[in-house]
Amino acid sequence: MKLEFNNPWTLEGVWLKGNLHAHTDRSDGMLTVKELIDAYRERGYRFLSITDHGMLTYPHEKPRDILLIPGEEISVGTSSAGTRFHILAINIEGELPVEEGDPDESPQRVIDLTLRYGGLPIVAHPYWSGFNLQDLLSLENYIGIEIYNTTCELNRQRGLSTVHWDGLLSNGRRLYGFAGDDAHMERRPGLPPDIGGAWIMVKAEKPTVEAVVDAISRGLFYSSNGPEIRGLNIEDGAIHVETSPVRWISFVSNPTLGLRYTAVRGEITEAEYRVTGDETYIRIEISDIYGRKAWTNPIYVEA
Repeated sequence: MKLEFNNPWTLEGVWLKGNLHAHTDRSDGMLTVKELIDAYRERGYRFLSITDHGMLTYPHEKPRDILLIPGEEISVGTSSAGTRFHILAINIEGELPVEEGDPDESPQRVIDLTLRYGGLPIVAHPYWSGFNLQDLLSLENYIGIEIYNTTCELNRQRGLSTVHWDGLLSNGRRLYGFAGDDAHMERRPGLPPDIGGAWIMVKAEKPTVEAVVDAISRGLFYSSNGPEIRGLNIEDGAIHVETSPVRWISFVSNPTLGLRYTAVRGEITEAEYRVTGDETYIRIEISDIYGRKAWTNPIYVEA
């Protein structure tokens, strides 16, 4: 039995907090480019991808203390629910030659073009979009899905897409899970700000765009909307995780498999899972007393 996992906690480098999904007033966001960048920098983010719909957005001046990764969001095609497929094209070399919002355009072509333009394709907010498993299985070569989307959760309570992730993983797909804001800063009564609600923590060799993108492409990150995953060790078929204080630590796997630990009193900060060999994947999900979560990328089990 072999466990396959690119473990960021055992590699040299620097942890960097970032967001790969945000909009400005150039598309359907409320903030200017400068206001958006400033808002993330002030919240301790070290990198950001502005993903306006159908366009690449750049600031007039190079921002201080935050890395900008080029990106755009493309919504095309028609799902089984009649909705568009939203694809995040991260780190592309130029705008994709695709008409934004075209219901007849193929989402697979957008994924293929993203790769051709040197980018990383991510399927955005599957639950908000109403995707079923077949919608997602019909696409190939994307690197992951958004498992948590802040604005989808705050606006519609449809931000959590881990069920889609587990369905894909159980069907043999190898995909990363991304948490992001999809920031728009829409203003209405009862709607909290959607900036700073979720992020990925990337273990990069150094604080450069190239190093961050390389680390993301290799899965050297975890996602969170609150808690921290502070260590992960795999040895002799046992997976040991260390966290910030949480209520639950779950080892999520194929249907009927996996294990969950619950704090009987107070909180817990570590747990261990011994792999049986029946699993094809194991991912770790933690949840604090406020319901905030963090997620590792999957550990794959090879017979």
